[in-house]
Amino acid sequence: MVTSLTHVAVATLALLVLVWILQRVKLWTLRRLAQSAFPPERLAPGLAADFHPHIVQAGKTIISLMWVATLLVLVYLWLVYCLGQFPESAPWAEQLEEFLIALFLDFAKGALGALPGLVAVVIVFLIARWFVRLIRIVFDKVETGGLSLPWLERETARTTQTLLIMVVWLFALVAAYPYIPGSETDAFKGLSVLIGLMVTLGSTGIINQVISGLFVVYSKSVRPEDYVRVGDVEGEVIDVGFLATKLRTPRQEEITIPHSVLVGTATTNYSSLAGDNGMVVTTAVTIGYDVPWRQVHALLQLGAARTHGLRREPPPRVMQRELSDFYVQYLLLAHLEGVKSRAAVLSELHAQIQDAFNEFGTQIMSPHFESQPEKPVFVPKSEWHTPPAAPSDSSAGSVDSQQEAKKSVPSDE
Repeated sequence: MVTSLTHVAVATLALLVLVWILQRVKLWTLRRLAQSAFPPERLAPGLAADFHPHIVQAGKTIISLMWVATLLVLVYLWLVYCLGQFPESAPWAEQLEEFLIALFLDFAKGALGALPGLVAVVIVFLIARWFVRLIRIVFDKVETGGLSLPWLERETARTTQTLLIMVVWLFALVAAYPYIPGSETDAFKGLSVLIGLMVTLGSTGIINQVISGLFVVYSKSVRPEDYVRVGDVEGEVIDVGFLATKLRTPRQEEITIPHSVLVGTATTNYSSLAGDNGMVVTTAVTIGYDVPWRQVHALLQLGAARTHGLRREPPPRVMQRELSDFYVQYLLLAHLEGVKSRAAVLSELHAQIQDAFNEFGTQIMSPHFESQPEKPVFVPKSEWHTPPAAPSDSSAGSVDSQQEAKKSVPSDE
């Protein structure tokens, strides 16, 4: 009994010493890990600044788990040794020892049995990764213009690349699934069914967004750097993603529009038909019938000519869009030199139009009559070419022809 107690005491002392040594090793390792700097030149750019705290935290967690596992193993071995020192508890020690040996043997047998499947999974993963890398190389060249494919356009290259990568990984998952250790067990199958059900029920809105996104991308209704108007939002397209499109407004605001909203809303694209003439900018004014329309045309064109950022060729033009009950609606169309200055140029154009009308004493208003005036409101022919409007050759020719026609008609006398 004295000998057994002596052995137990020595084993306990040895366990305490080992625990103290392990504690010191753990603290030293944690200090070294916290002091590591991870220089950016040795890692990927931005890794040291962005992921250093996460790397340190993950390292601390792994070291703590390893320390706890080692401590449990040492306590287990100490318990088996101490129980084996006494005849009464020796059977318990043998059972614990057999249990530990059986546990390690089962673990080793399972690891060796799963090794061929893991090798197959790794091979499938490497093949899929090689295909993904090849797809990225080809489609990056298409997107940058270094490679031209007749069935693929630059605007749809990134979306097509994403779809092909998803297909490759799905095929890789299907091919590697039978080789995953434990995939044939009922627990693994039940978990797979549960995950599939959760994804199916929770991804209805996401699938709608993805399908709408594919429609937006492949219909090319909006593209990056286009200037568009979606509902009440107007701005430059900065990104056409998989689920949403982002716009930058003239007030430097970033607006995110889900693709389902974009598909269901009328979208005006000011850039798609611009061509070499530049994007068209328009503005409308309503003027009363008592102002000569030629004068209004000239004043609007004068305001456009004084506006910086508008092209001189093709020249700005004015259209009489509507003859309303009380006024005429005039529409000015001009071409921008740059897309990004649309809001600023339009603001200056409005200011120049106001200055031009004020300079020549013409009021901008939309009159509404409460009663019929005593005399008809019209513009006499003598005021058709009120400055800055200039008489045109066609109008002069038409007047001369009318006078000649009057002379050629015989009188009643």
